[in-house]
Amino acid sequence: MEEREERALRLKRLKRKRAYTILALVAVLGLLGGGYWFITDRKAKLAAEEEQKKAEQEAARNQKTEITSFLLNEVCEARFTNEEASYHFVWEEEGNLGSWVKQGEEDFPTNEEKLQNIMGAFCKLEGTSRMKFADINPADYGLDSTKLTMKLTLTDGTEHSFLMGDEAPYDAGYYLLYENTEEVFVVASNLYTQLTTKSTKLVQGETFPYVEPESITRYCIEVRDGETKTYEPEVAEDGTKTFPAVFYDSVPFVASTIQEYNCTDFAQYGLDDPYVTVTVDYLGYVFTDGGMLTREPCTMKLEIGDKTVSDNYFVRVDESDFVYIMMKAQAKKYLPN
Repeated sequence: MEEREERALRLKRLKRKRAYTILALVAVLGLLGGGYWFITDRKAKLAAEEEQKKAEQEAARNQKTEITSFLLNEVCEARFTNEEASYHFVWEEEGNLGSWVKQGEEDFPTNEEKLQNIMGAFCKLEGTSRMKFADINPADYGLDSTKLTMKLTLTDGTEHSFLMGDEAPYDAGYYLLYENTEEVFVVASNLYTQLTTKSTKLVQGETFPYVEPESITRYCIEVRDGETKTYEPEVAEDGTKTFPAVFYDSVPFVASTIQEYNCTDFAQYGLDDPYVTVTVDYLGYVFTDGGMLTREPCTMKLEIGDKTVSDNYFVRVDESDFVYIMMKAQAKKYLPN
């Protein structure tokens, strides 16, 4: 009997112990669950706050800020540099008109449209990622020793000065220091494209006369150390003219890419003794001294020299001091087979 009572007592104590253990486990799980919920909720809030902060920063970076806003016709002087050269252009009035003149080289044939495109890109300028120059390391932005600079002077004497640095990450544009406010912005890549324009693009090319095939009276292709071919219209007994196919295939002359202007050493291009010389005699439109338009005999000459490294050809027209590059697809019309 006593043994039975003792077993019952031990069983009772065991049940009580198990109950306490279960209660303790439930309490621990409750604490752990609450802690996990607290940590998870806290992490979620922190992540949301971080995302909101990033979104606000991204919005600030992408929000465009006006840097400059003035008219192109207010600009009277431009000084700019790139990796190739330095330039200084001044607007000079000529009666009711005017023109852009390159200082130190007043006879420079300025391509005014291209020059105005470059200056115009700085007249109305917007940027993102606004930063104080004093707060950054200039070397990190390519602004410590840049050769890309622009200074525009307005008619009222105001000057606007810029320095362009490295390309910003993620194709966002380029870093630009606006020296007037000592602020750095990210500006569109077009500004870099304009400022790095090659010097030959600032040269106004010559105007080539257009020759109508039916106005050609004689066409001559002379090959150095080779044969010379001459073409003329064939006239039938009734006066009807038949024009050789070469009249239609080869004109007008097109030489759109300028290699050099004001050239003095044509030998370097093989134009001191051209490989091919094409001479075209034609009836062209000419203004008389009285301002009347009339047709008179004219001659145009194309000289083809050496090949370029890209297998095109150096050429010049009418013995001018301009040297052009003619694409091989066009030059082959004049070359011997």
